[in-house]
Amino acid sequence: MSSIAIIGPGRHGTAIAGLFASHGVDVTLYHHNPHKARLAADTVATLARPGTAVTVADDVTSAVAGQQVVALTTLWDRPQREVIGQLGSALEGKVLLDVSNPLDVTPRGIVARWPAQGSAGQFVATLLPSGVGHAKAFSNLATDFIMSTADHDPLAVLPFLADSDDTAALVRPLLAETGWLPWYAGDISRSRHIEIGGMFNTVTGRYGRARPVADEFRALAGDELVATR
Repeated sequence: MSSIAIIGPGRHGTAIAGLFASHGVDVTLYHHNPHKARLAADTVATLARPGTAVTVADDVTSAVAGQQVVALTTLWDRPQREVIGQLGSALEGKVLLDVSNPLDVTPRGIVARWPAQGSAGQFVATLLPSGVGHAKAFSNLATDFIMSTADHDPLAVLPFLADSDDTAALVRPLLAETGWLPWYAGDISRSRHIEIGGMFNTVTGRYGRARPVADEFRALAGDELVATR
C-alpha cells in the first residue's frame, strides 16, 4: 500500500498529507472548497519525495476510489456527518483513519466539547456504515510536531487505535512509512486517551509533549498489541 486519500485538508490534514508524501506515499486530496484543495496540494508537493504523486480529486467519491485508507481530517461532528453521509457505501471495504478531536472553531476561538459517546473517536464510530474499518491516529499531536518529529533516532512513537486486528494489520504498515514508530495501543473505546487532554497527548517524552520513544511509551501504556489476521 503506497497511497492514501486525505479528505478535508486544513492545517492538520495538510501536515499529515505532507508527512506521507515526504516518505513516498502517493496522496490524493479533496476539499469541498477547490481553492483550499489546491493550496494544500501546492504545499504538499513542495514536501513530496521525487516521483510521489500529489493529486486533487474533483469530488469526494473519486478521491476515495481505489484507496484502502481514507484519512478524514475535517473538523469533527457536522463536517464528519456530511462527508461520511456523502460517501456511504463508497467507504465499504476501506479503513477510515480518524484524526479528529472534539473541538469546535467558533468566532470566540476554539471550544472543547464532551461527546455523549465519550470521545470524538467513539462518535465517529456511530457514523460509519458496516464493512468500514476504523482506525485513529495523529489526534494526540500538535500540527507542528507531525513532520518535525519524524525520522528521529530513535523513532518517536505514533500511537494508533483500531476497531479490529484486521484493521490494525492493514493500517500499521502504512503508518510505518512515515518516519514514526506506529504502536497499536487498543481499540476505539480508548479514543479519549489519544485525543486532546488524554494521556497520549499530555505525556512528556524524549522529544517533548506527546512524543515519547518506545521505552517511554511502554512504561505508560504497556507492550504494543499484536495484530493477528
